[in-house]
Amino acid sequence: IAAEPRLRNTDVENSYIHSWGRNSFYSGNILLFFYSLDNNHLTGSSCPHLASGIRNNQTLRTLDLYGNNLEGSHFRDLMEALTTSRIEELHLDNTHLTDSSCPHLASGIRNNQTLRTLGLSGNNLEGPHFRDLMEALTTTRIEKLPLDNDHLTDSSCPHLASLIRNNQTLRTLGLYRNNLKGPHFRDLMEALTTSQIEELR
Repeated sequence: IAAEPRLRNTDVENSYIHSWGRNSFYSGNILLFFYSLDNNHLTGSSCPHLASGIRNNQTLRTLDLYGNNLEGSHFRDLMEALTTSRIEELHLDNTHLTDSSCPHLASGIRNNQTLRTLGLSGNNLEGPHFRDLMEALTTTRIEKLPLDNDHLTDSSCPHLASLIRNNQTLRTLGLYRNNLKGPHFRDLMEALTTSQIEELR
């Protein structure tokens, strides 16, 4: 990668690069728009290196980290880097994130006004901190938010409702394969009546 400074798209999915090419990504002398590292067995210890890459590549618009295991104390580093990036699409689907990651996600998202797509499907986000994530999203310009199969329950519905009421840029919301049945599901449905959402799964 470092030998090709005009490289636009890099896809190294399913490559098992746990100690991946750190210098090539965060050297700062390459022009990457799209970088796919899905299913590469990356762990939380890779997050500081990912963070360096994001900080030093202001051309990066899409980062795909699907299918890695990013949960852990270093996930915070990755989210802090997001605040200074110009990323428009961030795919964190099936990355083993839990409710404890939500405050870090919230911090990274709250201060990033370029993000349009945030993929979080296939994680386990149910819990007291899910509210932090939803509150942060109300101040963003997010348009697409897949939250499918995230173990969300009825208790998450008021927080989802708050997001929908207060974010007028959201167009697609994925809630497939969650367990939302309960008394608070009504809150979610009422919020939809005043939203700009075009696709609800």
